[in-house]
Amino acid sequence: MARAQLTVILTGKTSLSDQTMELEFQFVGDTTFQHKAGQFVQLLFEHEAKEYKRSYSIASSPEFFQDTEKLQIAISFVTDGVASAFFQSAALGTLMMLSGPFGVLTLPETIGGQLILIGTGTGIAPYRAMIPKLLTIADSDRNIIILMGGRHRSDIIYKNDFQELASSNPNINYRICLSRESPENLQKGEYSGYVQHQLNDLNLNPDKDITYLCGNPSMVDDAAAQLKDMLFESKKIKREKYVYSGH
Repeated sequence: MARAQLTVILTGKTSLSDQTMELEFQFVGDTTFQHKAGQFVQLLFEHEAKEYKRSYSIASSPEFFQDTEKLQIAISFVTDGVASAFFQSAALGTLMMLSGPFGVLTLPETIGGQLILIGTGTGIAPYRAMIPKLLTIADSDRNIIILMGGRHRSDIIYKNDFQELASSNPNINYRICLSRESPENLQKGEYSGYVQHQLNDLNLNPDKDITYLCGNPSMVDDAAAQLKDMLFESKKIKREKYVYSGH
């Protein structure tokens, strides 16, 4: 069944890094919109007399939406990208259409072991939407490991949110993996290399733990292959690839 298209208004634009931006939207009129942490929406917009549609993960929690009736998404800028050009120049107050939510990168009702969340770039956005739920899971004495990957320190988005989350509960471990930073320049909580290089050091249990992969397709494929080599079943590896449109 096709999802209804709802009118939203752009109410906020915040730079997250040189190549990413957070957009905030509010629905126009009454809406029954509801989402689960980890889902995404599709935005429909017009640029140079043509209509376009792009999918973006929701970066804000359902609790935030209940309190404010607003959604936040994180977008990456793509060279010569239509959506990038549109959103960079879009003024606050711009109206567009939204459909959704979609996606199954959501948390289960119960977790028997550790929860491992792995993301690169804006692939960390759905995990930010999970923060209230993650606190509840950690309070139930379950370990949560969050691995965020980027080339440089300046590429990491929502770092303060996750550092605050990790500092609030000893059951939450947040690691930043940087592939282009010099090892001698690494700071506390930072590691050299790719996120998948951390997997062998995490004492994972393939019978009980659940892993989530979101972001760069190469990372998702490489990490999934490594997890399968570690005897994780496919049902214990939830994944979502971010593939950028070429126009």
